[in-house]
Amino acid sequence: MTTKTVSTVEFIRHFGRYHDEAMREPITLTKHGRASVVVVPVDLFERITKGADPRRVYRTSETPQELSDMILSELDKRLARVSDEPQND
Repeated sequence: MTTKTVSTVEFIRHFGRYHDEAMREPITLTKHGRASVVVVPVDLFERITKGADPRRVYRTSETPQELSDMILSELDKRLARVSDEPQND
């Protein structure tokens, strides 16, 4: 699973464009060539952190349905984008 990566300077320079892109998929910002921050839409952030410790680990059988649905939905979106990309053979 890949995320778009841009420098913090580039993000600031073209904030409007990257803001719109971050609404569709997370963007990793780098500082001095190292990943430092991930920009995600507020609804995704709230779903991830809603009333629970975001570091919590679940067994497959224990995963709350809402969390499972969210993860599967995001994976489906990413898989659809990857399958739409031209293949470099």
